[in-house]
Amino acid sequence: MDERLAAWWRLRQVRGVGVTTLYQLREQLGSLDALLACTSDELLALGLQPAAVQQYQQQPLTDVFYALLDWQAEPGQGVLTCDDSRYPTALASLSDAPLWLYWRGNPALLQQPLVAMVGSRNPTPYARDWARQCAADLARAGVCVVSGMALGIDAAAHQGALDSGGSTVAVLGCGADVVYPKRHRQLYNRIRQQGLVLSELPAGTQPQASFFPGRNRIVSGLCQAVVVVEAAIKSGSLITARLAAQQGREVMALPGAVTNPLAAGCHQLIRDGALLVRDAEDILQELALFDLTAPPAPVSASSTATATPTTASPAAPALVTELDFASTTSLDVLAIRTGESVSSLMANLLELELEGWLVQEPGGYRRLR
Repeated sequence: MDERLAAWWRLRQVRGVGVTTLYQLREQLGSLDALLACTSDELLALGLQPAAVQQYQQQPLTDVFYALLDWQAEPGQGVLTCDDSRYPTALASLSDAPLWLYWRGNPALLQQPLVAMVGSRNPTPYARDWARQCAADLARAGVCVVSGMALGIDAAAHQGALDSGGSTVAVLGCGADVVYPKRHRQLYNRIRQQGLVLSELPAGTQPQASFFPGRNRIVSGLCQAVVVVEAAIKSGSLITARLAAQQGREVMALPGAVTNPLAAGCHQLIRDGALLVRDAEDILQELALFDLTAPPAPVSASSTATATPTTASPAAPALVTELDFASTTSLDVLAIRTGESVSSLMANLLELELEGWLVQEPGGYRRLR
């Protein structure tokens, strides 16, 4: 049995001892191992109340703790403690950083540059496509995309990173073995196989509204920056952005139509000083990161991505500039704008669609990037 983990788990069960107190104790002790050797007098000297010391020493180990040990024993998953070399330095710097995280997948991904992407659960097609494309470009540049596996922007960000052959981290507001929402079963399995699933909650814990603020602080705390893609004035995404600012992280936002209420939160963030971003290159340049054109480096348990200089994205073809992001443009309108024949346009549009510049929808075509 892991006696060190058992000691901290018992202390965590003591009434009145919260995460911040635990982290402060760890800072005073210098390591997780030091708690095992502490006498009652030493624990009192560290600031614990006599009743808390007594409860800690008498606290029995329960089935919940033994379930934690069982979780650790399974291949492809484990418990990452805050003094593990794989625990992200950025997250460890927080006063309320989790003492341990349950994980499934590849924890070596936490050593890559990490950028979070959050936003509306019911985004416009423009925002969903932008998030997917931006996440793909970031992943190809060696950045690991972090989000919360929620509907909408979260899912698009995870999918974009995975589809590009890159990496992604999903931080859950439930146990790391619980799929929420249930319709994301396939996405969860892809992330587990190609990325990393994280949670501070014990395995089997079902989602509750009270768990999501804690999830959000981990999402922002892991990362160098948080990118908000469509968010109403009152939304969880803006809470994540505020947490990021308090944690000293970069906050970035995608602008949208001024008449779109889902863009109002992003516009407010930009007015308050968040960086306006147009594409992945803006994010990479701001963070002095990687080349958009470089293929993603495979990440094993002992390898991390290698930096290369940033280069400009290719300019949009002339035909693409005739399309709108937020609405479809009909083939007849395109023929009028360009002066080309419909047959010529259809051949060019098909080629551009295969290259990822646009998408065909009922009524016409819409620009993606």
